[in-house]
Amino acid sequence: MSSAPTFGNFSAASSIHLDGALPTPLVAQLASQLSTLIKNGDIPPGERIPSIRHMARLCKVSPLTVANAYTRLVEAGVLVAHARGGYFAARTAPPPHPDPGEGDPLWLLQHAYETTAPTIKAGCGWLSEQYRYSLSVRRALERLARSDLLPTFLDYGNPAGLPTLRLAIRQLLARRNIACPENGIVLTHGASQGLELALRACTRPGDTVLVDDPGYCNLYPLLHMLGLRVRGVPRTKEGVDITALEQILAHERAAVMVTTSVLHNPTGVCATASNIAALYALACRFDLNIIEDNIFLDLAPQTQPCLARMDAEERIVHVGSFSKTITPGLRVGYVRCAPALARQIMEYKMAMGLTSSSLNEALVCSILQGGFYQSHLADLREGLFKAQKTACTALIKAGLTLYTQPSGGMFVWARFPGEKQARAIMRRAAQADILLAPGSLFRPDGQDTPWFRFNVTQCDSPALLSFLRTEARGRF
Repeated sequence: MSSAPTFGNFSAASSIHLDGALPTPLVAQLASQLSTLIKNGDIPPGERIPSIRHMARLCKVSPLTVANAYTRLVEAGVLVAHARGGYFAARTAPPPHPDPGEGDPLWLLQHAYETTAPTIKAGCGWLSEQYRYSLSVRRALERLARSDLLPTFLDYGNPAGLPTLRLAIRQLLARRNIACPENGIVLTHGASQGLELALRACTRPGDTVLVDDPGYCNLYPLLHMLGLRVRGVPRTKEGVDITALEQILAHERAAVMVTTSVLHNPTGVCATASNIAALYALACRFDLNIIEDNIFLDLAPQTQPCLARMDAEERIVHVGSFSKTITPGLRVGYVRCAPALARQIMEYKMAMGLTSSSLNEALVCSILQGGFYQSHLADLREGLFKAQKTACTALIKAGLTLYTQPSGGMFVWARFPGEKQARAIMRRAAQADILLAPGSLFRPDGQDTPWFRFNVTQCDSPALLSFLRTEARGRF
């Protein structure tokens, strides 16, 4: 579907092109194009925008699509809604994107979630709208609204989390041959809280924590706030660098290691079975507990090995989430561990924030019990596999080099040719309304690296690919 609407005196009409064949939702296309026209001055301040129904007819989309796009622009300060008077381009400029200073990657952590974040989020860590299980959320909300149990879900819940969801999670893990004792699941406010609670239960201030290098960027500020010493362990294309880890453990006592074995963030690599076996053997030899941050587990085939599957001694704490398979806003995660540790985690959870949201947990449980979640996962894995191939091909054509081509998941690790400064590229991208994630953000010591993390569900923008080509050729 493609259209180039014309509507009277609206001079910017010929610049709007919506294409239903693109993976980017039509809502995002319309919001992005109108925002660009207003920011560039093609739509003068104060000019009236066509009504929702008028724009829907001209663009040959539903009024709901236009209404959602207009709502986004109002929230961002790009449009102004007048009561019974329609929509107008803002007379004052919308809030500018916060300046990343000298390319400080920590700016990205805060700014990526704000309303004024760049339109093209090529470096973000969540699925684009088209991959989310939104329809199931809507249906689950309708079922809960009709349920006699709704008042129960609006009250404080069980400290360990909704019992029926904990049972459903045990059944999901059993599909992957991951044993889980009856009292070994604690539900959390997303995987981030799960990581924090597990760390609090497994460490004391001053302890050394081993982490992937590169690894999960949001983890490092948390470790520092908990008063923990951070030691990076290099990652390879097979997984954790076993030789480097053995040398570290031979000379330094570590309380715990936090690592990702499946669809590693940011490289997209899955650890091999032999690498996982070697890592587990070292953990047993040096009495090292491991927190396995595997929130992408369900985006990989069920045959993909992980540490929790071989956890005979219950030294692996497995952290999971539904943010990457349903939608990030539900904020439902879980920790699977030995029952004694689960009790400690539950006590920390109660001390910090009482219980997690029973309503959100009930929504997730309803979706899992709806009968279509497994088929959704199969479709999601297939969609991400295709998106990986498309994004990798586009990045190579733009002149970038891939670390490796992942077999699925959300991320690909790539770099520009030569010795280009990643932070300078990030800064120029922000000025072009593009959010990139430089590799230094994913290193525990914050050291520079030429690599970038790309989210394959957010890499279909022609403006992004044009920017990457220009940067790769050194023309900026």
